[in-house]
Amino acid sequence: MVVVGDGVEFRVVVYLDRDLGLIAEEPLDPWQVCDHFEIGVIKLSDLRSPTGDLIGHHFLRIETDVFSAITVVRGMRRAIVHNDRHAPVRQRSNLMHEIAHALLGHRTTPLLQGNGERTFDQVIEAEAHFLGGTLLITNEAAYRIARYGLEGTAADLYGVSGQMLRYRLQVSGARKRVARLVGA
Repeated sequence: MVVVGDGVEFRVVVYLDRDLGLIAEEPLDPWQVCDHFEIGVIKLSDLRSPTGDLIGHHFLRIETDVFSAITVVRGMRRAIVHNDRHAPVRQRSNLMHEIAHALLGHRTTPLLQGNGERTFDQVIEAEAHFLGGTLLITNEAAYRIARYGLEGTAADLYGVSGQMLRYRLQVSGARKRVARLVGA
């Protein structure tokens, strides 16, 4: 089992930054990461039945917040189907969450159990949530945002929601680090 808090997120971010030619404070584009790892990205609105009907109609038009993204695997190929009707910041977060599953080596599981209930592993979902957020705003970026008072523009710069920005500033410890620096 991979425990995200043991430095795994640091190693993954450093690898991606180096491999994609970025510095740690720069925004990371989930579509670029998918291209790099040859992970297909499929819009839910592009999925059609053999008769041409929109497969994701229910999730695109009725219960739009119920489906975000899912990873599908066929042999050695991996693709992410994502809800392209979500706001762009949510799409970025959804994709990074699914990318995090892949980077952490999480096995894909059937969407539904035999009794019709959704398959959900709270531990691996928490790991993917944490790493996905870290990929969107690294600890270095969170520190820079807090240190230089960039919170007003950072969400737009990094393509994240205000909620994700606040989460990363909190869990990264960036605000506490800045407070110690200023208080010293």
